[in-house]
Amino acid sequence: MIKRLCIFTTGFAHNRQGIINYLEKILPEDAELFFFVSKECKGKYSSKRAKIIESKFNKYLCFFELRKFCRQNKIERLMNVGSLPQEGFAMMLASMLTPTEFMTYLVINPFEFLNSKINKWSIKSFFQTLLLYPFLLFPKKIFICSKDLTNICKRYIFFARNKINQLPGTVNTKLFFPKDKKKMRKKLELPLDKKIVISVGRIEYAKGADFLFSLAEHNKDILFLLIGQLDKKYENLKNLKNIILLEKKSPMELSDYYSAADLCICPSRAEGFGLVPREAMACGTPAIVSDILCLRMIEPAIKVPLNSGKIEKEMNNFFNLPIKEKKELSIKSRDYVIHESGDESCKNLYSSLLLN
Repeated sequence: MIKRLCIFTTGFAHNRQGIINYLEKILPEDAELFFFVSKECKGKYSSKRAKIIESKFNKYLCFFELRKFCRQNKIERLMNVGSLPQEGFAMMLASMLTPTEFMTYLVINPFEFLNSKINKWSIKSFFQTLLLYPFLLFPKKIFICSKDLTNICKRYIFFARNKINQLPGTVNTKLFFPKDKKKMRKKLELPLDKKIVISVGRIEYAKGADFLFSLAEHNKDILFLLIGQLDKKYENLKNLKNIILLEKKSPMELSDYYSAADLCICPSRAEGFGLVPREAMACGTPAIVSDILCLRMIEPAIKVPLNSGKIEKEMNNFFNLPIKEKKELSIKSRDYVIHESGDESCKNLYSSLLLN
């Protein structure tokens, strides 16, 4: 069994901090955990157990220092928790001709790179996709968040089929749990008598910001709570009185907002796992998700095509459901998350795949 594991990333994100917190909690005590980050992440991550190593170099040059660190500390396995191919390139060079094995974690959908409608630079997207293949050929193991994406990768990346494993993102179901809706609305100073729809994540084209704008524009009686960084292209959202725009919130704060809402909508054009609808569902808030790869297999979620009219129809259908049916959907949603991606349900899988 592996005893010295190093996690590597070149950027900061709350979900990456969450992965470190989770590994600290579930890995055996005799397994040493290290967290190597590039210069861009200096001071941004915290840890109670993992030893954080902050590189002096940026994400393009840190592989020199990463290689030296792995050799000096006899790191047995190295795994990324962020963007590919950048992190894959660094891990490959850091571990080449050394005892260190590297593992690729696809926390995104690699096929979305070629979608020029989502990615601004199609040439850059092409090379990003092309560069993925070396990092799928040489690692010890390949982890993929989504079940349907795992199946597709096994079918098309035939040369690495035996290395591919599904490793779902996890939801802390003790942090994300149902709370009294009225109490949460009072606490957050939200109206008690309004229908509230929540959407969390970057407010941009790839995440379906145009669909959210259309929904808010045609449903003045519904309050839309949008939490995330606003793309300048969607500044017009600020003009709608039934939209509340908020900056990023901590997981603890998000738990309150999810519980205060009636419905979560995730109209993304591309996803790697779909953490937001699962967090909302863990809080007992039903979710509507786009019928795309990585989201369509979230069983209790309401799936819709990428069409404003159809999303609006399903949203209104939900609000017209009897109270009993809404409650049943709420219970099913939380139960699904607990069993499919709850942190307690996944701990043995994580330990087995990372350390064996």
